[in-house]
Amino acid sequence: MYRKREKSDYVVQNIDLAFDILFYIARKQSVKIKDLEEKFSVSTNTLEKILETLVMRGYLDFNKRKKIFTLGIKNFELGNSYISHSEIRRQARPYLQKLAEEFQENVYLATRSGFEIVYIDIYEVPRNVAVKSRVGRLLPMYASASGKVHLAFMEKEDLEEFFKEVKLEKFTENTITDKNLLLKELEEVRKKGYAIDNEEWEKEVRCLSVPVRDYSGDVVAALTLSAPSFRVSFDLIHGKMKDKFKKASEELSEKLGYSKEIQL
Repeated sequence: MYRKREKSDYVVQNIDLAFDILFYIARKQSVKIKDLEEKFSVSTNTLEKILETLVMRGYLDFNKRKKIFTLGIKNFELGNSYISHSEIRRQARPYLQKLAEEFQENVYLATRSGFEIVYIDIYEVPRNVAVKSRVGRLLPMYASASGKVHLAFMEKEDLEEFFKEVKLEKFTENTITDKNLLLKELEEVRKKGYAIDNEEWEKEVRCLSVPVRDYSGDVVAALTLSAPSFRVSFDLIHGKMKDKFKKASEELSEKLGYSKEIQL
C-alpha cells in the first residue's frame, strides 16, 4: 500500500512520486491514469509529465488501446544488475541447490522490500506439478512464510509501524487478518526459528521459511521452500525439513559474518 513518509528538505518531490508510482504499478501490474489520480494527491498535469518521462525512459509501457500503464523492461535490467552483484545471492546459491535437490521442491531466497517481501532467486527442480516461480514478485509479509520470518524478528518500533501502515487483507480462507492472532504466531516463529505459510497467500500452496542473518544479527533474507500442499505434509515440515533448513540458514548466516557468541 502507499506509505506516507517523512519528507526531507533534500527530497525532489516529483522524483519521489515517480518511485511511488513505479512501486504501485508493480503491485497492481497494470493501472489506468484515473487509478493513479485517485491514489496520489497530485495534479493531472504533473502526473502526466511524470508518466510521460517514465514511458520515454522505458520504466513504464503504455498500451494506447487499453489506456493502461505497466512496468517497462528497464526495471528488469536495473533489478537484474542489482541481483547479479548481490553478495547474499551468491553465497546462498549452493544452499538453495542443496535443499531443492534433497526435497525435490523449488527453494527461494527472499528479502524484505519496505513492508513487503520480494523473491530474488530460486533453484528450480523439474516436477510435473509445481508452484509458479515467484522471483521478482512482491508478497504481503503477514501472508507469506518469508514475511513472517522477517516480521517475527523485526524491531518493536518497526513492527508497530507495520501494523499502522498495512491493512491485513484476506487472500484465502486461511489468511490471518486478526492482529492478535498474527502476533501470537510471530511469537511462535521466534521460539521455533521457522515460519509456515499454510495456504495463506495462495490456495493449495504450502511454504516453509527460515531466517538468514548478517554480521549485525539482523534478519536480511530467508530461505524458503514453496510447494503444492499435497506434497508437503506438516509432519515433514515440522520434522526433517525444518531441521535441514535451519542448519542451512545457520551455515549461510555464518558466511555472512553472523556469530551467536558475539550476539550473546
